[in-house]
This record gives sequence, structure tokens and C-alpha cells, in this order.
Amino acid sequence: MAEHKTPSPEQVNEVLRRIPTPSLRRVFFERLKNPMWVEPLATAGMFDNPPEPEKTGEGLVADHYWPEIDYLIRVAPKAPRAVVEVLLKLSGSNNAWVRRAIFTIGASVPAAEAVRLKPIVKSWGESGFGWRIDPRDMVGFAVNLLQGGQLKAGKWMANFLFRPTESENHKPALALDDYWYQDGLPRVVEALGDDGLKTVLPWLEEYERQSKRFTDTFDMTDISRESIRARSDHYPSIEHSLIDAVRDLASAAMVRNPRTAAATLAKSPMNLARKITLYAATEALRHTSAQPEAETDELLAVAAELVADKKFQDESCRIEFGELAREVAPLSPSALDPLTEFIAAGPLSREQLRERLQIGEDESPEDLDRRIDDVVDTWKHRWLSAVGNEALPAALKVALEELDAKRGVIDSPLAALNKMTSWTGPNSPISQDEMSVMSPAELVAHLSSWQDTGDKWGPRPSHEGQGRELSALITTNPRALDGVEGLVDKLRPTYLRATLQGWEASVKAGIALDWQYAADLIHQVLVHSDASRFPQEGRNFDDDADFISTKRAAVDLLEELAQKRETPSIPSEAQQRFAHLLITETDSESAWEDYDADDSDSGMDPLTLSLNWQWPTRVRGLLNLVLHGKETAWYASAKSALERELERVDRRGASRAVVGQEFGRLLNVDPDWLRPRIAELFGSADSLSPSQQIALTTAMAVHHYHSDVYDLLAPAMIAAISSPEPLIAGWQGQSEPMQRIGEWVVDAIIRGHKTLEDPVAQAFFSTAEPKVRGAAVGRIAWSFMHVKAVDDKIRDRFADLWDARVQHVREHPGDKHELNEFYWFVRSDKFEISWWLPRLKEAVELDPDLAGERFMLGKQIAGSADLDPRGALEATEVLLKNREGMGMPAWDLTRNAVPMVIARAMSAGDEQLERDAVRFMNELGENGNPNLEKEVQEVLSGKITQNDVSE
Repeated sequence: MAEHKTPSPEQVNEVLRRIPTPSLRRVFFERLKNPMWVEPLATAGMFDNPPEPEKTGEGLVADHYWPEIDYLIRVAPKAPRAVVEVLLKLSGSNNAWVRRAIFTIGASVPAAEAVRLKPIVKSWGESGFGWRIDPRDMVGFAVNLLQGGQLKAGKWMANFLFRPTESENHKPALALDDYWYQDGLPRVVEALGDDGLKTVLPWLEEYERQSKRFTDTFDMTDISRESIRARSDHYPSIEHSLIDAVRDLASAAMVRNPRTAAATLAKSPMNLARKITLYAATEALRHTSAQPEAETDELLAVAAELVADKKFQDESCRIEFGELAREVAPLSPSALDPLTEFIAAGPLSREQLRERLQIGEDESPEDLDRRIDDVVDTWKHRWLSAVGNEALPAALKVALEELDAKRGVIDSPLAALNKMTSWTGPNSPISQDEMSVMSPAELVAHLSSWQDTGDKWGPRPSHEGQGRELSALITTNPRALDGVEGLVDKLRPTYLRATLQGWEASVKAGIALDWQYAADLIHQVLVHSDASRFPQEGRNFDDDADFISTKRAAVDLLEELAQKRETPSIPSEAQQRFAHLLITETDSESAWEDYDADDSDSGMDPLTLSLNWQWPTRVRGLLNLVLHGKETAWYASAKSALERELERVDRRGASRAVVGQEFGRLLNVDPDWLRPRIAELFGSADSLSPSQQIALTTAMAVHHYHSDVYDLLAPAMIAAISSPEPLIAGWQGQSEPMQRIGEWVVDAIIRGHKTLEDPVAQAFFSTAEPKVRGAAVGRIAWSFMHVKAVDDKIRDRFADLWDARVQHVREHPGDKHELNEFYWFVRSDKFEISWWLPRLKEAVELDPDLAGERFMLGKQIAGSADLDPRGALEATEVLLKNREGMGMPAWDLTRNAVPMVIARAMSAGDEQLERDAVRFMNELGENGNPNLEKEVQEVLSGKITQNDVSE
């Protein structure tokens, strides 16, 4: 500090005399760079009274900027002890700028001084740190302590920031928001070094406990990460950030000291920790095997102990176990000898399996033994395949080869299945895998004989749970029950419904059914009475009491089969039978009455209702049949049945939503039927009933703009625009109905099909609310973001439309909100900077609320500064004019645009522009941006470039 001198008492007194007002103090402290002034000014009491927050008349809290703290931040690296002494006297301050500075300074001064700030930070535990704290500085404070040798304080701070705690809403409570947690965790993990594993592992365990996946009675921690090897890029969450951190720390620790690492991991009883242990040993072996001189004896001994330990021979660890076994085998084949005993023992004892599987009513003990053998073989096949033929002991190689020949080779035995399970919800007495090894007769015998005794504690099995496993099986193997006659008499409605739902999923996946067998069962279900001969077992929702839901599943399946499809290809004869069943056997008056009588406020829109009730599902199925075309044998009868259903007074509107959804296909297939009914179904310029509103709004919501459809619906759109009441939305899509009409209007204009003189366009732009008009224009601009290129003519017409609407707002300032989504023009990157920059400035001048919208333009404004530094500066000033209420957009501009914009203006070679830029910089600095000048200098020096600007 040879260039700096300590001021004399006379100099200090003279300065104090000259800066009696806040504005003068601001000027003085913003220019002061001499660290030798800290102690004299502190002695004079200049740092004793930072302003406290004040409540405003609106009930808000105003934080007053304190320029003295900016000076302390600036000189802290050169006078750390003196600055820390000042801060220690401010521990009782509630000033948000002071609290922010504690972390900023704590991250920048030597750790020996930073550690003295710990008591202050600790004292703020209940009152909070203040909203101005930069999370990066909080993390930087912890990292500084750890890297500077202050391990106890550093770990305390790291635990405070990253260790989850209990909250009132039963979710992990965290000191940092998700983004900053994930951003800061790798920095802290690196700073923890060799102590990282024993520090971070408890964070993961606590997260799982607070997430209720790990308790004293059950452990479901493995469900979130079936394969530990999967990288966190696919799992953007705090949990997976912690899993990645522990995984990588464990792998490094296993290389350094395998025994200690294994012991540390063993302290956590989680399944997840055991999976990580196996993974870490695998990675350590791979690491050391790549180094010819590496000593692997101890690591190999630990790995051998792991594969022999029954705790790791759990289904949740199968993937990691297989990976480790494959690494161990080439180095020590004998280490896998315990596998022989493990595989021989099987998943359970035969007695346990007998108790679980239960003997069927018509089943002999020998039949049950065969089923048990199948279950055991399935389990052995998975485990042996996971270890792999090359790693298995000789006897087990033969066993795998026999199972491969019998059951087929498992293609990817170590691939994650992404199968989530849970202790909540219905459970099954046997798994899908166990069902898959049964013959159709065996499976039906099991399903028909199993009873819900209700004597199990906890997640007990139920018919519903078993039905879900059955449905999952039939989805991939739709012929699992084929050949068994009389299913309607043999199986409960729950299992019949599951079968039909599984077949529906199979058809959607393109898998063929035994069409005749499926048609027979559908027919038997539809003609069955609603009553079931099976007494309901279990609690509510454990078992269907009647055939109502089963019939609904049959109608759902027929609706799916009625759709035009190439795969699976349905033979003509079968298709005609399905059409006949849909037209004749689903004509249920009770289904209509159930739908019509329901007055519960489900919150569903009409289109969603149509997917959740039997009657509108039948309407959609009939429409699907019509859409096959006039040449089909069933066309006339399907259309006649459809017309009869549409004659009903559907007050809930689901059938009208179905018609609106299929408008385009109806127009293609049978325009002669549809065109004369446009006014009846969709409304006219003279009238628009609620049901017509539903048909119209659904059609517009689910279809992309098309000129022919626009012309047909134009009269109804005009009536909708003129409606004194809000339109009824047939489907709650991305846009409200009135906005969606506007989007079609904008599309028609920019594609050159219509002009602003079009009657629908005139009605929309003269009648709709300004904000709705703006939202419609903004939505189309938003769509430009999602295409690679936009035709020049379309873009230019859109630009002309914008200019026309701006001219309207100039003449009618009360309509300013029509401009409130111009940011999409900017963010779309389809318009030249020279076009959008002056228009952005004008739009904000005409509609100041635009500046406070939630979307951010920092990247785009920064990029414009190279082309037009004056325009960029003027636009930025206008955008930040009312920055106090802007929130994140102001933060984004301040962080990503302001330094670049000011720097480009200062270096443009225009003296007036440079003066304007300096004035703007000083203004922002005085209002809470103490580091701005430094950031501008970094841009000017080339330390920060345009490529560094993040969105």
C-alpha cells in the first residue's frame, strides 16, 4: 500500500465537515479508493449507523442504499482486518446492503479474517440474510473458509447452506434456491477435498429422510436412480445433484483408501448408499487397472467383501452389483465364488414362495411347484445376466446358457428400466414378471382364486393392485390370456377392466391382438348386466363392485379400434365387427343419464370431459368410424347413430368438443355433410349458443390456422368477438378463446390471406380488450422462436402489422397494453436489430408496463450495443426507468446488458454519448449497483466479452 497514505486527523475532520448530507457522502465514498481511511473514519463514527429498512405506505419495506458499504467492499482485500473490525460492530444492523456485504467481503478477504464473521452470520439464523444476498457470495464465503484452512467454520457454513432440514410442508427445507444449490454444490464439494464424503453423504441421507423416502421402517431411496452411473444431466434436481456429488466423492475416496471409504459409506443404512458403494468400488478398480504400477490388493479385498455381503445382494443393487462383478472377475475369479451359494438360495425359500403364490382352486401341488420354478428362473436369469457370462464361475456359466436357451437372451441386463415403484397405492401379491411365466390357464386360475383377506399390515396386496400388474403385462403381451373361454364368468370385473385397458394400450403401441378373442370378450362385457356375481373385497377402490367401469373400458377400447391406423393392421372382417359392436352394443341410455346427471364441479373443460365419460367416448368412436370414409360398409349406420347422439341437449358440451376437435378431418372426409351444418354446430353471425361456443373454441384451439377453416368459421368468430359474456372454452389450451381468435386473425394477415380490412380482423382489433390483442400478436411472435426460419414476406407483413398497431396506440393511448408483449419480437431472433431496437424503446415509452414483464431481454440488448450503441443505451435507460418494481427483468438487464451497453457507448467515439453513458453509470451506481464501474472496466479491457453474456 505504498501508494496510499494514512490521513491525518485534520484531513479526516475536514472531510467530515464537507460531507454533512447523504448525497455528498455518496459522492465521497464512491470515489474513495484509499484503504488507509478505514480505521480513521471508523474512529470518527462514520460506519456506526447504516440506515434501517422502513415500511412504506403500501405496506412494503424499503431498503436504503448505504454508500459506505460499497467503499468497505472495495478496499476489503487490501485492508481486511480493519474492514472486518468495522463489520463486527454492525452485527445488529438490518440493512440489506450490509448483510449482503458480509458475504461478499467474507468471500474476498483472507480466511483468517473471514472466519471472524461467522458469529454475525450465525446470529442472523432466525431474522434471515435479506433478499439482496447473492447466493454465489454465500457459497464463496464457505469455499474461502474451507480453502483457507478454517475447516470448522467452513464446514459449518457448508452445512448451513447445503444440509437439508425439516420443514412444515414435509419437504426438505434448504437455505438456497434449487438453481443456486445445484450451481454451488460442486464448488463446495471441491473445497471440502478429502473430507467431502463424510460431510456430503449425511446431506443426501437427510434429503431422503425429509423427502419421506427413507424412514426407520422402510427404504425407497433407490427408486430415484435405478442406475447410479446415469449422469445428472438427465436429472436436473437437488436430489440428483447430491447423488452425483456423493457418487464422485465416494469413487475418489475408494481410490485413496478403500477400507476407510467403505466404512464411511457403511455408516449410512440407505439402499442408495449401498448402490453408491458398489459403483465407487467399480470405478476405483477401473481407475487403478489403468495404472500398471497401482497397488490394488486392498481395493480388491474390499470389492470381494462387497460382492459376498448379503446386504449388497438385493434387487435394488443388481445393476451396480453386476458392474462390480464384471470388474472383479478378471483380477480375482475366486472372489465371485460366493455367487454360487447366493444364486442357489434364490429370491426366497420355496416355503415362502408357496405362501406367497398360493395354490389355485383347480391346481395341484405339482402345478404350484412349476410356477415356483418359473419365478425362481426369472430371478436367476436377471441376476446371472447382470453379472455376465465371462465373469461367472464355471457352474453358473452353464446355468446362464441354459436359461438363455430356454427364455431368450436379455439384451441389456445392465440397462436402467426407469421403473418407478412406491409403497403408496395399490399393490399386487405377485409381480408382472411372475405373471409373465404363467400359461393363460395358470394366470386365469391364479386371478380367479386369489382372495383379498385384508389381514396384511402396511402396503397389502389388493385386486386393484394385481389388476394393474395384469394390465401392464397385457400391454406388452396382449395374448397372455388367449384361449381361455368364459372370462366374464371366471374373472372379477376388476381383472376384466385391466385386460381391456391393457389391450387398449397394446393397440396404441402398435401391437396386434387376437382380434376375434378381443371382440368376443368386448361383446360379453357389453351385454352383461351391471351387477357382478363377485362380492367386493377390500377397502374402497380395492375392487370394482360392478361392471360399470369394465363397460367403460370396453367402450374406450372400441373407440381406439375405430380410429384409422396402419399399425397394428386390423383385418377388414374384424374391423367390421368392432364397428358393429360400437354402433349397436354401446348404445346405452344409462351411460347418457350418468353423464348428463353429474353436477359435480370437476373443473374439467368439455374436451377433457369427453375423455372421461362413456357417452362422449362413444360419440368420438362413432365419429372415428365416419372418418374412415363413405366407402366403408358401416358409414351410413355410424353417421346415423352419430346424428342421433348429437340431437341430444348436451348441456355439458363434451360431444360438441369432440365435433370441434375433429372439424378438419370431417371437412376432408365429408364436406357435403359438414358445410350445411356449420351454422347449426358452430354458430353464425346472428347467434352463438353455449354449445356452439364450445364447438367453435375447441376447433380453433386444437387446429392450426387454415384459410378454408377460417372462412367457414368467420361468421361464428364475429359473433364470438361481439359476445358480451366471456366465451366458453371447449379446451383449456395455451390461449384463452378470444386470444386464440386473434391469433388466427394475425396468422391470416401475415400469410397474406387477409388484411386489416377483413371483417373478423376489424371486429377483433376494434372490440377485443387491448391486452388480449397484444397477447394474440405476442403469441405469434413467440411461435417465431420455435422455427429455424421465417419466410421474408411473412416476417415483413408481421412487421407492418406491428407498425399499424403502434400507430393505433399513438392515436389511442388508452390501448397501450396492446403493446405489452413486444419482447417476443425481440427474443424470436427473426427481426433485425435495426428494426426492433427503436421499436422496443417506443413500445416501452408508450406502455411502461412492458418493462416489468416477466421475460428478460438482457442478452438481446447487450448484443444490440455493438450495432447501435446509442440506441442500446437509450432503450436500456427507458427499460430501467421504473426499475424498482421490475424484479427479475431489472436484475437481468443490470447483470447481462448494462455493463456491455455502457462500455460500448463509452468507446463509440462520440463525446456526448460517452457523457450520457457515464451519467447513466453513476445514476445506477448511486441506486444500488456498487460494482458497476468495475464491470464496465472489465468489458472495456476485454476481460468480459459478448460471449460471456448469459441469458
